Amino acid sequence: MMQLKMRSFFSKERPSLYLLSIPCVFLLLTFFAVYRNDLRLQSLLSTCDNHVPSFLEPVSVKPDFRVLISVFTSAWTFERRHLLRHVYSKSLWPADNITDYVDLRFVMCNITDEEHITMVSLEIMVYNDIIVLNCTENVNYGKTYNFFSSLPDIFGHDRLYDYVVKTDDDTYWRLDKLLASLRDKPRNDVYYGLEIPCNGTKFNFWIPTPFMTGLGYVLSWDLVEWIAESEVPVNHTMGPEDMMLGWWLRMGEKGKNRYNNAPVMYDFCGDEQEPNCFRHDLTADTIAVHRLKENSRWATVLKYFNVTDGHIKPFKFDYNP
Repeated sequence: MMQLKMRSFFSKERPSLYLLSIPCVFLLLTFFAVYRNDLRLQSLLSTCDNHVPSFLEPVSVKPDFRVLISVFTSAWTFERRHLLRHVYSKSLWPADNITDYVDLRFVMCNITDEEHITMVSLEIMVYNDIIVLNCTENVNYGKTYNFFSSLPDIFGHDRLYDYVVKTDDDTYWRLDKLLASLRDKPRNDVYYGLEIPCNGTKFNFWIPTPFMTGLGYVLSWDLVEWIAESEVPVNHTMGPEDMMLGWWLRMGEKGKNRYNNAPVMYDFCGDEQEPNCFRHDLTADTIAVHRLKENSRWATVLKYFNVTDGHIKPFKFDYNP
C-alpha cells in the first residue's frame, strides 16, 4: 500500500508540482549560503535599535578630519544667525558630504535681556547650535580666552575636532575651499589665517607680533587644549583679542605650523575703498571674505559665487473658475 502511495505521488499525474519545487529549493539554499552573514548582522543591529538596515541607504564614510566653525555673535543678532544657518546648510553643500566634516556653533556671552533670553532659548530648542559662555558680552575683555579655554570641557578631551575656526558673523567661508586647504595640513600646532601686518602695511597701533586677523583663523585642537591649560593666556586676556592670541602663541612658542592665506582670505572691498594686501575685489579662489556687514554685501558675494542662481522660478498657478 505504501509503495502504491509513493508511486502515485511521483506518478505522471503530478509532474509539474515536482518540477516546480526544484528551483525554489535551489534558490533558498543559495540565499542562505551567500547572505548568511548579512542576516546575522541585521539580526544583531535590530536588537540594538530595532532598525533594519536598507541596502538602498547611502553608506556614510567617516571623515578623515573634522572642523568646528565657531561664529562669535551677540544675543540680539537673530537675523544674521538665521542667514548663516542657511549659508552653511547641507542643501547648499551637497557634494562630497562636505557638511559631515563641519559643525557650526554660535558663541555668545551671558544673556540678561528678557526678550533676548526668550528668543535665544527658542533658537536653542530648534537648532541646538548656540554656546553661551559665562562672561559679559565684550570684544577685547576676555571672550576669546573664555571660549577657547572652555572648549575641552564643553566637548571633552577625546579630540572630537581636529581644527577649530574662530570667526565673525560677517565672514563668509567657502567650505569646500577651506576643507581642501586643510586636508594636507598637519593636525597639530597649526595657526592658520590672514596674517597682519602684510606687505609692510602701517597701522595706527602697536603690534607686538604678527597675528591672524579676526575675520577668522584656525587652530588645531592641541593648541585649544594648551590655551585651556597654560598660564600664559590666562594672564594676558585684556586687549585686542586676536592680536593677543598671536602674542600667547609667541610667548608659549606655539603655532609653529603657521599658514598665511593671503590673498584668498581678505576683506570685502567697498566702492569707496582702495585695495591693499588684506582688502581687494572678489576672486574665484576665495576661502573666506570678511566685512559683510550689510545684507547687500552678502547678496553680492553669494551671487558672485553662484550660490543662489536659478532657484527662483515663476510660480505657475492654474485657476479654473
